Amino acid sequence: MKRVFLAAALAAGILVASPTSAGAWATYCDWDPLVLIVTPAGHIVVVYDSVWTTSPLNLGIPLESYTVARGYDAAGHPVTLVDMTITTPTGLLFRYSTTDEVTTGLLGSGTVLARQNGTSGTPVHLKFTLSQL
Repeated sequence: MKRVFLAAALAAGILVASPTSAGAWATYCDWDPLVLIVTPAGHIVVVYDSVWTTSPLNLGIPLESYTVARGYDAAGHPVTLVDMTITTPTGLLFRYSTTDEVTTGLLGSGTVLARQNGTSGTPVHLKFTLSQL
């Protein structure tokens, strides 16, 4: 029994002490609220507002607002121009980096309409076009 314990402790020590490259290799989606966008023609389009952080301790709770306007694509067809502003409040003591996304599916599973890197406490503008009127 002592050998098993000693081998496990040695393996854990090697794992902890082994050199690794520094960098953010994991991200966490803290919140992914549903946002209903009302187009100028009165249609409702469902999108998701995702905030990704590098640590689960950074609570990326998004506060979003948006404006819509009528626009036209290159062929002259009407489209909806959306400007979504996402603000993530700053943590207790420190600012942290975020990646904000607007997608058509939960947790980024659909089409990514807009993506922008930002910092907590600073509003991020995500601009995209919807083909729905």
